[in-house]
Amino acid sequence: MRPIDLSLHFTELVVFGLIREAIARAQSKLMLAVDNPKVDLGFLVDLISASKNIVVGYKVGTPYILGRSLKSLKSLFDTFSGTYFLADLKLGDLAQMMEYVAELVRDAGFSGLVVNAFIGYEGALDRISKKCNSLSLDLFLQITFDHPASYIIDSRYSDIKMVVQQTDPTGLIVPASKTTIIRDLRETFGSKYVILSPGIFAAGAEPGEALCYGADAEIVGARVVSAPSPREALESVLRAQRRFLSEKKDVCLVRWSE
Repeated sequence: MRPIDLSLHFTELVVFGLIREAIARAQSKLMLAVDNPKVDLGFLVDLISASKNIVVGYKVGTPYILGRSLKSLKSLFDTFSGTYFLADLKLGDLAQMMEYVAELVRDAGFSGLVVNAFIGYEGALDRISKKCNSLSLDLFLQITFDHPASYIIDSRYSDIKMVVQQTDPTGLIVPASKTTIIRDLRETFGSKYVILSPGIFAAGAEPGEALCYGADAEIVGARVVSAPSPREALESVLRAQRRFLSEKKDVCLVRWSE
């Protein structure tokens, strides 16, 4: 498969969503994850102020949402109108419960919501998909994980791909270490779905590796958020992304475009 120029990769997209606008605006192919509930809100304000024009957006995990409350997060999000915030709740509940949550996170100012793909379509993802559409909320499906027992999920990968096609979400979440799955999803669905890949450093994947195999953006968390200088740490990750794509340009599905 011939390489795809990233500048085209983000404009020749089929299904619209807020995440696509965020990717087009960003100066990088990187999203920051905020999970640790001990991260101070004031620190987070400073972090967003220093990085919002560089990164695609911010993935906010369940621990932080529970630790800080939706009310306090709404006040923060209102300060940064137009910034992309993804509620990484990895929902897997009864349809009505997930619909309630979708309303809550949208009211708080989140732009997207993560739901587990393996819960299936009928009576679950079909309803939360309709709910997200009605709320103009991006729906992301968590395809798999990178812990040792994730082989159980991966053993049903063909079924999960069928669920993706049925649900037709805005995007997919695939760990950066699962490069075979990232590449297969990109080659199967083309540019139809945005692919975000967490786990660079944490799961052994190098910055740029998921991009090489077809992801639209990579997600990094503690390496930047807990660094003495988050801005310097962020710039270091971006340099590593560029370096990887340059060194692997003969095998990558995409190539870096300044």
